[in-house]
Amino acid sequence: MAENATILIPDISGFTDFTGKTELEHSSHIINELLDLIVRSNDLEFTLAEIEGDAVLFYRKGDPPSKKDMVGQCLTMFKNFHTQLKIIERDSLCQCGACQSATNLTLKFIIHFGEVKEIKVAQFTKATGIDMIIAHRLLKNHIPSHEYILISVPCLNNVPDRSANGELRWQSAREQYDAIGDVEFAYAELSALKEHIPDPPPREEFVIVKSDNNLEMEISAPLRQVYQTLINLDERINWEGIDRMERDQVTERVGMRHRCYTGPMTLDKRALHKEFRGDAAVYVERIIGVEMKFDVVVVFELNAVARDITRLNTKLKWQKELPPETIEVLLQNFKVVLESLKKYCENKTP
Repeated sequence: MAENATILIPDISGFTDFTGKTELEHSSHIINELLDLIVRSNDLEFTLAEIEGDAVLFYRKGDPPSKKDMVGQCLTMFKNFHTQLKIIERDSLCQCGACQSATNLTLKFIIHFGEVKEIKVAQFTKATGIDMIIAHRLLKNHIPSHEYILISVPCLNNVPDRSANGELRWQSAREQYDAIGDVEFAYAELSALKEHIPDPPPREEFVIVKSDNNLEMEISAPLRQVYQTLINLDERINWEGIDRMERDQVTERVGMRHRCYTGPMTLDKRALHKEFRGDAAVYVERIIGVEMKFDVVVVFELNAVARDITRLNTKLKWQKELPPETIEVLLQNFKVVLESLKKYCENKTP
């Protein structure tokens, strides 16, 4: 049986079509992270129907919430979305197209009211009906903006506070759709609100202190390629000599932790700092050896010697005192890993 319901669709757009493997993986990671954030920002307790590509489909049975509450819900999602994009921009280690263009992503909202029928598909409940189709058709319109709240007239006709405007400027419009006809709606653009979303506080300045040990080598590969190989966690299994890794499914960024397992050793690692310019780069991580009980800050300094030659200077600062023989064993392990990195980068197709 069909029931009245409010349909809410937050929709993300703005990524360019990428062709590189890293870009495709990282754009997927970023979109999934933002979709999860939108779902967790659902304060009005809409039912999550499904994730549809770069959009979330919500519905809520019964009379619609007030216009004030629905707009407030959208603005909360909008603020959280753009705050997270600023954090990604601040902390991103990766120089791929997806990570460097994430701040171009936009978010719009479609709100419609009508009849929805719930049907069971295997163990899932799916919401269907003509009004679901109308809500999805409204995603395609001629609004001259990529960020807005659109509320259909059928929804406005059922809220107790249709005339409430709040801080937004509303405009009326209509679209004609095949097999549906004219659909009237009101919309308010949101892009100007981004200017009022504060930047996240800067991370504490990282000071590179004098190292205890230096390991230096030249790698016959471009600086960007070496840097990307170094910070890309999914590639590390190809050169770091690890058996497996546990990591969060987000893009590589400062503050991120991951755990590596290699033979009997467990290594907890955390990204601390990054700098990237065309001819030089720095990546810093902290490594804690669980079984061997060592703690070291590793600074990877990269400098472009020539177009296809990168000098890598690896500086190690031990955070706790260790026996000389233990340090020597660990240094030998680092040398093996760095030689493997060198070989992998030099044999890797750009």
